[in-house]
Amino acid sequence: MPQPRADSERRRAPTAVLRLVRAVTMVLGAAAGLLAAVAAITTAEGLFARERLAPTRLGPIKPRSGRFGVHRPGTPLQLGMMGDSLAVGYGAFDPEQTPGTLLAMGLADAANRPVELTNVGEVGAEATALIAQLATLLDEQPALDVVVIVIGANDVMRLKRLTDALWPLSETVRELRRRGVQVVVATCPDLGTVQTFSQPLRFFAHWSSRLTATGQAIVVLRAGGRTVSLADTLGPLFRRTPEEMFSTHDHLHPSDAGYRAAARAILPSVCAAAGYTRPQDAHVPHRVYRKGSRHPLAWLAFRASRRVGARLTASSGVRAQAPTA
Repeated sequence: MPQPRADSERRRAPTAVLRLVRAVTMVLGAAAGLLAAVAAITTAEGLFARERLAPTRLGPIKPRSGRFGVHRPGTPLQLGMMGDSLAVGYGAFDPEQTPGTLLAMGLADAANRPVELTNVGEVGAEATALIAQLATLLDEQPALDVVVIVIGANDVMRLKRLTDALWPLSETVRELRRRGVQVVVATCPDLGTVQTFSQPLRFFAHWSSRLTATGQAIVVLRAGGRTVSLADTLGPLFRRTPEEMFSTHDHLHPSDAGYRAAARAILPSVCAAAGYTRPQDAHVPHRVYRKGSRHPLAWLAFRASRRVGARLTASSGVRAQAPTA
């Protein structure tokens, strides 16, 4: 008597499996369609944003170099600047408000010595440009004390592979440290704050920037350099007052006020790297990564990428006293 019931259950089992397979297939198909739609929209928005920004380009911009604090005693400190348009100061109306100039003047005040700035940054540069920039910098100024590198935004905007954005930076920092030069790297800013971008492009830009900044922090620390997070410098401040913080040229690069904010975040690490820590920077968090730390390097790097002006330093690159992370 139980035999018909068993046969009925066996017949229903394949039917239930088929229904489950159809349901899973429909869900996966819908998810794939959604991802394809998001990718298409993001690509279209990226192309549209690029077209909107293209007509506002200012043309060739030569980064400012020279001697600052000429009235101060002593031999000049040699400060190098490398990187992209943020290193050049693209979009600033006043040449005195570009990052290189602000950092050179700030270091001259802290050290009470002249500072010779050599800036080889290029508008539109990607990380791969650092290799050629390094050769130019060493040719123009072989005896460097500190080099500041600002790079990464163009790698994110042009969808470069993360490895292509990291290996040139790592090699550049290693070569400079091998020569005894202190290196401060301002990691990739958060492009998710750029008002020109709309969703979902802004979301993609935000997380791509975070990933790049985290990777940069890891390779720079391993190479013996210091990092300063710019992810949030172009964050709450830029979200609150975009009309003040972004340049009116393209609404993508910082304005004079935006560059001042970035320079304020970078300067304490530049002064510390040169051996002239300022009293007012005693409260600035300056973390040192050493092997055996209770937190892994990747955790420290990601945490730093989320904090305005967060600083990380490899123990081999420390001149001034700093608390251990």
